[in-house]
Amino acid sequence: MPVAVAHRPRVNGSKTNHYGIEVAKGLTWKGWEPGGEYTKHVILKNVKVKTQKLKYSNPNTRFFTTLYPEPIVLSAGTSFSLPVTFRPLERNKYEDCIEFETTDGKFEVPIQAVLPQHNLSLPEHLNFGMCASHDHVQVTFELNNTSELTTKFVWLFDEPFTLEPSEGTLPPKSKCTILATFKPTAAVVYETVIECCYGNDLSHKKNLRLEGIGKLPHLLVSAPGKNPKALQNVNIESVISFGDVAIGTTIEKIVELHNLAPVNVPFTISHPTRDTRIDTVFECIETHGMAPPSSVYKIPVIFSPHTVGEESADYLHVQAIGNMSKTVVKLVGKCKGPQVSLASEVLDFGRIHPGDSSTRSLDIINESDVPAAFQFMIDGVESVFHFSIECGSIQPHTTQTIIVQFAPSHPINYYRRVTCLVQNQYPLFVDLIGTLHTELNKPAVLQPKHLNQYRTNMARGFSVFPPEQLNEMVKTGKLQRDPDGYLMHPPSEMLEELLPPAVSLEPMSEYFNDGHHGDIMTPAHVSIDVCQVDFDQCDHQGFIEQKTLNITNHTKGKITIVWMGNDSHVFSVTPTTCDIPPLKMSSFRVTFKPGGPNRFFGSELEGYAFYKSMRDYRLVQDETFCPPWCLTVSATGHTFQPGHETFLPNYTLDVNKVVFPACDVGDSLYKTVLVTNTGTTPIRYTLEDDPNGIFKVKPTHGLIRDKYQLLIFKMTPKEKKTLRHQFQCRLNENDKHLQVIEMLGSSEQPKILMDAEGVLYFKPTCVGTSSRRGYKIRNTSRIPLHFEWRIHYADSKYIKVEPMKGTILPNESQSHLWTFTPVDDRKYVLKPHMNVDDIRHIGEVARRQQFSLRAAGEGSAGELKADESFIDLSDVVVNTAIHKDIVVVNNSNCSLHYTLHVDQLLEGSYAEEAMTVDPLALELDITQDILPARSRRIIRATVRPVRRLTYNFRIAYQLLTPDSGGNHPLSEGHYPLCEMTANGVYPVVQVTDARCYGSASGISKARLWGLFSLDGLNTSLDCDPSIEELTYPKPTRHSTTRKAPVNTRTVMDFNFSAAPAGCEPCVVHLMLKNTGSVATEWSFLFPEDLHLELEYWAETGEFDGDELHEGLYSNYRFCGAGLHQMRIMDNKLFTVEPKQGWLAPGHCQTLTLSYSHDFSGTDRLPVLFKLTQGREILLNFVGVTVDADRKYVHFPSSKHMFSPVPVGLETDPKQIYELYNGGAVPVQYQLDLTALQYVQEENFNHKIFECLNPTGEIAPGTTANVEWVFSPLESKTYMVNVPIHIIGGDTALITFTGIGYDKRVMGDTVQMNSQLQPSTVPSVQSVPIPGQLVYLSEERVSFGNMPLFSQSRRMIYVTNHSPNHTVSFEWYVTSAADSQMVEIEPVSAVLEPGESCMCKVSFTATGEPSFYDLDVICEVTDETIMANYRRDLAAWEAEKTRQQYEFTINDPNAPKPNVRLCRQIAQENGRQSPVSEEFKRYQTLPPIKHTETEKEQKDRQYRERHTDTGTPLWEKPEVPESFLLHLGITARTHTIAEYQSNFPNAVQKYFIDRSMSERSLSSSLGKPAASKKLPDTLTEEEEDLVTGIAANIIRALLDDHDFHEALREIPHEPVPYFTQFGEKPQTLSQMGMKIMDIEKTGSPLPPLPAPEKDMPDVRTHTRATVAEVSFDVNSLTGSRRQSVKSEGHMPAESPVPKHIIAESIASLELPARSLAQSSLALHTEEDYQQSLREERKRIEQQTLKRLSEFGNVLESVLENTIFNIVNESGQGEVNLTARPRIIALPPSTPPNQSTRRGSSGSEAAPSRLTRTKVGSIKANNSMRSRSPAGSVRSGGGESHHSSAR
Repeated sequence: MPVAVAHRPRVNGSKTNHYGIEVAKGLTWKGWEPGGEYTKHVILKNVKVKTQKLKYSNPNTRFFTTLYPEPIVLSAGTSFSLPVTFRPLERNKYEDCIEFETTDGKFEVPIQAVLPQHNLSLPEHLNFGMCASHDHVQVTFELNNTSELTTKFVWLFDEPFTLEPSEGTLPPKSKCTILATFKPTAAVVYETVIECCYGNDLSHKKNLRLEGIGKLPHLLVSAPGKNPKALQNVNIESVISFGDVAIGTTIEKIVELHNLAPVNVPFTISHPTRDTRIDTVFECIETHGMAPPSSVYKIPVIFSPHTVGEESADYLHVQAIGNMSKTVVKLVGKCKGPQVSLASEVLDFGRIHPGDSSTRSLDIINESDVPAAFQFMIDGVESVFHFSIECGSIQPHTTQTIIVQFAPSHPINYYRRVTCLVQNQYPLFVDLIGTLHTELNKPAVLQPKHLNQYRTNMARGFSVFPPEQLNEMVKTGKLQRDPDGYLMHPPSEMLEELLPPAVSLEPMSEYFNDGHHGDIMTPAHVSIDVCQVDFDQCDHQGFIEQKTLNITNHTKGKITIVWMGNDSHVFSVTPTTCDIPPLKMSSFRVTFKPGGPNRFFGSELEGYAFYKSMRDYRLVQDETFCPPWCLTVSATGHTFQPGHETFLPNYTLDVNKVVFPACDVGDSLYKTVLVTNTGTTPIRYTLEDDPNGIFKVKPTHGLIRDKYQLLIFKMTPKEKKTLRHQFQCRLNENDKHLQVIEMLGSSEQPKILMDAEGVLYFKPTCVGTSSRRGYKIRNTSRIPLHFEWRIHYADSKYIKVEPMKGTILPNESQSHLWTFTPVDDRKYVLKPHMNVDDIRHIGEVARRQQFSLRAAGEGSAGELKADESFIDLSDVVVNTAIHKDIVVVNNSNCSLHYTLHVDQLLEGSYAEEAMTVDPLALELDITQDILPARSRRIIRATVRPVRRLTYNFRIAYQLLTPDSGGNHPLSEGHYPLCEMTANGVYPVVQVTDARCYGSASGISKARLWGLFSLDGLNTSLDCDPSIEELTYPKPTRHSTTRKAPVNTRTVMDFNFSAAPAGCEPCVVHLMLKNTGSVATEWSFLFPEDLHLELEYWAETGEFDGDELHEGLYSNYRFCGAGLHQMRIMDNKLFTVEPKQGWLAPGHCQTLTLSYSHDFSGTDRLPVLFKLTQGREILLNFVGVTVDADRKYVHFPSSKHMFSPVPVGLETDPKQIYELYNGGAVPVQYQLDLTALQYVQEENFNHKIFECLNPTGEIAPGTTANVEWVFSPLESKTYMVNVPIHIIGGDTALITFTGIGYDKRVMGDTVQMNSQLQPSTVPSVQSVPIPGQLVYLSEERVSFGNMPLFSQSRRMIYVTNHSPNHTVSFEWYVTSAADSQMVEIEPVSAVLEPGESCMCKVSFTATGEPSFYDLDVICEVTDETIMANYRRDLAAWEAEKTRQQYEFTINDPNAPKPNVRLCRQIAQENGRQSPVSEEFKRYQTLPPIKHTETEKEQKDRQYRERHTDTGTPLWEKPEVPESFLLHLGITARTHTIAEYQSNFPNAVQKYFIDRSMSERSLSSSLGKPAASKKLPDTLTEEEEDLVTGIAANIIRALLDDHDFHEALREIPHEPVPYFTQFGEKPQTLSQMGMKIMDIEKTGSPLPPLPAPEKDMPDVRTHTRATVAEVSFDVNSLTGSRRQSVKSEGHMPAESPVPKHIIAESIASLELPARSLAQSSLALHTEEDYQQSLREERKRIEQQTLKRLSEFGNVLESVLENTIFNIVNESGQGEVNLTARPRIIALPPSTPPNQSTRRGSSGSEAAPSRLTRTKVGSIKANNSMRSRSPAGSVRSGGGESHHSSAR
């Protein structure tokens, strides 16, 4: 509703409060004049409870004055009035103030005097609400002139708002009403601000905000109780059917007008044919109205039919305001009349005798629900037949019996066909027959069969012959009998074919065509010249002139006329009997003898004519019997004297206006009019005929003695026009009583109005398909028409119509559906036509009308395409739906009817099964449609996969053609449209990383991975969920019991390990990553999250059997698992944060799981891990809390599986079983190996399982490794149960399982793992831990499979991510034995903020073949925090020392100072609260924790931090905790033979040093890892002494100049004397001969002495090492490579003796000398000496290369070189990815400088080597000039330097 909103009342209180003084806000003077004096008062009131004293000051201006300022004292609640006088001098505005001062402050009271101003008051805004477009809404509001001036105003506004009056003048303090109108023109929101200008010059303005919303009207029409449908049919019209309605009645129906708009909608109703047609039977009283918003408006419509059997159709147009919408309402109804029938068509009274009478009963039946009046057209007074009821009314569905009496007076045959007129129905006929016999005259008895015989003879023309002639003709053979016994001409003289066919008259025509009223002249046998005799007024009853009747005999026989009655009747005919010869006429006189004056008389005279031969039965044969003809004459008259008034007629007419349906010229239509005599006197009526002869009535006059009189009116048009006539019905012979009965009718021919002037256009249509279009035709005539479409045969295959033929009612519009089916790509012009016939003259060509139609269409080739031929929906979650819009494009110029087909192809593990079972996973919202030309359609495709498979959909289309039975495919083939693919997936998450701290900080990542079963969890999460798991796709509270039912069979343990009670919680961080391709919603559901919160009455308060049987915990065995879970959940022992989340594909989220060690015992809590639309996994959270003094080893599982081992290994690998001490005290364990003995005895005394260290001790919070050897004898699974005894604790029975397999059978199917258990523990940390500053580049280093006596190296980076903290790190091993295998360089270092350090991890394979899973700890210390700690600790110790030695003498009475200035921890002093041993036996329930309030926490913290006297405590600084990083190292070692067999391609990657088998590595990785510890017996003083002496000696040598010079002269010293002693060398000739033999034969030099077989092939390993690092050894040694076929090896423990080298060289000297002597001409002695030196050098080089020391040195050189290269690259000193450069090096330095540089500057050589290696290829050539010794020393020095670092 529109609302006018006034100004918000100003909340300006008249008073205010200042410091307890209540005073007015100000004083204002209005209506003053200059020169006057005006006084007002300032009222001051003390509202405080104490007395106040005030001071005030005078106003500043002289125009305001007050009393002299004196202090004012106000008691509580009292007031003071201060007068203020205003004396103006000019008409100006005056402003001033009075200042008051109290003890609390100052305040002012403003005073002012204002001039009168123009001011109007009006609302802030007007809200008109919503209004239909083109409608209007009006609102009134008042415009007030609040000023004292006459104010003129003008409104400034724009459409669609108007205000009236728009301008005016308001006297002072007056108001006027403004009418605001809102008339929107569109459906938009109107907001505007109009201005009201007022004042003398209209300079003042005020704004009025107007708001209104325009809405489009939306009206729909429907029948009562039905939903409105605007497009229900082609005509876009609503049909209101009235059904069959009885004639003469009126029925009303409701048309529901639905207003779907939220506004009032005015509408109009038009009835186009109401004023143009003469037979409108529908009427709508309302012509306009207002439909309420969002409601139904009911419109009454009346149907008053007046023609029986006529179906009427009419239309109403409902139009909303503004012509926005128009709805056509079709009104249909049919008029029904009575269905009255007679039970008998013939009443046979038989033969009777004179004086007797016969009666028969006649039933008149009304089978309809319409009452009807009836009248038998007979006068029972003058007739021999008397009806008990001649007229009456018969009710619906009733039967009325009428008694008919036959009382003849003449011995003749009697036959009369009596008409029964029925209101609004065709007449009924009954034949009455009878015969009277006397003693003298006995005519043949008339029977019913004679009537049929007579009708046949009359039709054949035999009835005009008397019976005797017919008998004669039968005898002479001129006539014969047909098979039915009727007379007929002989076949040779057949005349029946030449005679006109017998006219079958309708009942109305038969009634009218009596020879006087009808137009059809039937052959009459006897005729009367008049049918009515009217004596009119008879003034003299004694003398009344007779009337004459002329009767003509048209037959060929003599007839006899017999009149009923006698001269005693009022009306009589004389003579009574008369014979008339053939074809002659005779006259009769009618006599009127009235029985009294002033009366009406009327009667029907009855006579019978018959052949005279019929008087005797002997003269008539049965086949020539002819019944008599009944002659009736109506006679009327009255005896009212002139001047006397006749009776006053009391009557009613059922209709005053008779409307005939339309008909063609010459047709006749009939209507009935019922005259009801409602009085007690008879009514004489007279109707004059139409002079034009178009309208007729029967009877035209008569006397209504009974109640009813039926008049039959007939219309027979003679030309095509509208016909009108008024019958003047004169009643009781008085002109005063004239009743006008109006006749209306029309003569029309069939007329059809064709839509679009007879042209029908089809849109372009695809060839082979069909397009449909509706075409409207309208019957503009008043004749029901029968139509039939005719299509040329050649065009019938292109076009067809539905319906092909039918009936169209008057004024009805029909839409015919045309179908156009082109077969070629061309244009078509087709010309069908429609034949229209009057429904009464179907088939009469002369009356038929033809209407032509021109249909034009075009055939076009069309196809469908999709914008995207291939649509990839990617991944879709199973059992969820994804929608995709497919855009189908029709680029052709024709509309296409199509249907879509989908073929589904599946790919996956069980695709074949799914193809046969699963339904189609693709749903299309449109599978069959019509796509217009050059348009596109968006089809919504919904894919709902039900399995984890790949779904491929091929969408094809098939063109359709519409017909009457629906749409049928154009062809069998399908055309591809597009392809769609989707992958059904389940939400998948994986745990990609795990970290722990708190009580579990000592647990490595690998162990944590196993405790939480993360491998199994990831595997389970990657599997498909079962049907049961998808019962609740989303987390739902569905459990009514405390133990929630579980729909999954997958159960995992989350074992939080064990820790002592009271320690910090175990916190585990899990990195949850969405590894799938769809978003995942996950949640951890605790039991309380699955439990429904039941009402109080539904709670039983008891645990069921399952809950009590679920489990018991240790300390409280009388409680069930339900209480156990309640304890866990109430105390929040297990927490998960966050408990739920959402992950996008590829995103990660960190979960924090914690377990608090608050209560001793084992805590278990089932937690459901739920993925929405995915898996459900039951996680059993398990945590163990151990008492402080309890010895406890945590066993995560009672089973352990060894890594599979192949059968037949020479040395079986050593495997590890871990034992974790979860308590707070050391634990000793012992394994009972008795079961191993049994297994050994069962396997031929072979040790299948062997435990190497069955006893040991485990420190608190650490892990002990129990070494096992599993040696299978057969290919099978071995199991053994081994008890593990914990000394002083419990015993656990562990089942060890090992699998042996035959490698020959399994082949490559079983890979040789390098780890104990195959695991997917991530090597890179992705979960950050609070407080972590340092990160490792890798947390898991895998060395893989290695041969024994080899060494492998890996590099990791330690990075300080802190931006402002300096940290240091140091490496530790968890076991002393691990230091034999692992070496890390550097062991410790300091990292600046953002700095990284590269560490080299070396693993040496020694000992027996084993599995290794080592845990190395990196202890990280925050040096920044440590420095602060040292500073705080020094200050604290200084303060402690000061307080210890400093004292102060105080007053003895003063309280003693608190000596507790430093916090003392009870554990440091070893004090514990005494607990009685007696009470330890009793266990109590866990204490109920008291939750402290915030205030209590603050008080407790204050007491802890202060002494009793309030002195703050200075806590002793605590040592910052270091952060521990775990580095996991895995490896598996093999024997050399086994490794060569299993990994033949990887042998060349390792350098095998067999000397390791006899010597132990000198490096260990204790604390620090790479430093050699002094003997344990070394004291601190001894260590300092040795260190000081060694340092002084080294420092002195470095400062000694002579020592440096001696080092430089060593290379130039002569060979010592003792080296000249040795074996006798060979002569030069001997050496020469050998050389010559070698050169001739090409055989190699004699081999060296064969070494031991176990010595490794140094050359082989040297080549392997060189191949591994891609470094040419010959470039270092300067010698060429030679193949040595000898397989001898030197002993591993010593190098090749020098005397062997000397002997080899000496053996070459003698042949050389002898050769030189015999061929002095060829070589000189110097040549041979040079050759000898070269050969000696070559042998030395070959011998050195066979040494293991050389290989170790070479490996070390290459290792350190590569390490330095990578290190320098990481520090940015060299760019490994730079393009190669050529560097010109300076000339080589002398050997002594090179040697000196190599010995003193060992660090520079690798750097130069590195730069040379990266920079130039010439570096290799320059390095070849170096001596082998120099290279070895350089390499050794580099290795030593790296180790020292």
